[in-house]
Amino acid sequence: MTMIQMKQIGFGYKKQSVFRDFSLDIREGETTLITGINGTGKTTLLRLMAGVLYPAKGKIEYAEKLGKNPREYIGFISDQMRLYENMTLKKAMAFHSSVYGIESFDTELYEQTKLKLDKKISELSVGQKMIFHLGLLIAAKPKILLIDEVIHAIDAYLRDIFLDRLLELIEERQITLVMVNLNFHDIERIPQRVILLRNGEIAVDASVEELKANVKKIVAQEASLDLPVLYKRSFSDCNEFYIYPYEENGELPTNAKVTDLNLHDIIKAFIGGEYV
Repeated sequence: MTMIQMKQIGFGYKKQSVFRDFSLDIREGETTLITGINGTGKTTLLRLMAGVLYPAKGKIEYAEKLGKNPREYIGFISDQMRLYENMTLKKAMAFHSSVYGIESFDTELYEQTKLKLDKKISELSVGQKMIFHLGLLIAAKPKILLIDEVIHAIDAYLRDIFLDRLLELIEERQITLVMVNLNFHDIERIPQRVILLRNGEIAVDASVEELKANVKKIVAQEASLDLPVLYKRSFSDCNEFYIYPYEENGELPTNAKVTDLNLHDIIKAFIGGEYV
């Protein structure tokens, strides 16, 4: 089932166009990573999905199961992190519960990270705000969770807790997750699908398995290869070629070494190729 369907979207800021005739389907229960170089529209795309921004043309449609007001079922952790800054955590939880009709609030996540409920939100670190925000969203039981590029801003301990909780949500609630990120070491275990944006368009849309099968690194002494080189790195004694798409039966130079890549290196190769 399609949870979010974007049809021929047009959007821009003043005279700067970001998207023209942009279309994308987000499927139920899928975890999607949106990536690309800075300024290619990643955050804008997430805000359009969340209903924070509205397209100048085209349509954004949501699954019928989200009802007449889909935003009630969409949780959005923005890079702006605007919360109830002047409230204590306890008061913010009470206010959030009254707005979303939450009868019980599980504070296990806050206890695990030693968040004091009598503390003001403005006094929290970025990482603590993220954990608190996630707790608020979980309590509202969203069906779609959108996360902007904020994970890299928190320390390793809180980041692990945050990501572990995401994995639990994916498994327990079959939540639909869309995230923007450039720090791929931490999120390697989460995405099923990768969308690479280039100049406001989709340059790559593939599963992680497809990318791992079709993007390879070849180390050779030759200065060039008659292969589809995505990105190249040169060293004093050899060259690294990142190939996409890679074909098993292709001809390779003598002594060339083919290496499988993890998600971090695959996306780094795509983004590196953007700057060549």
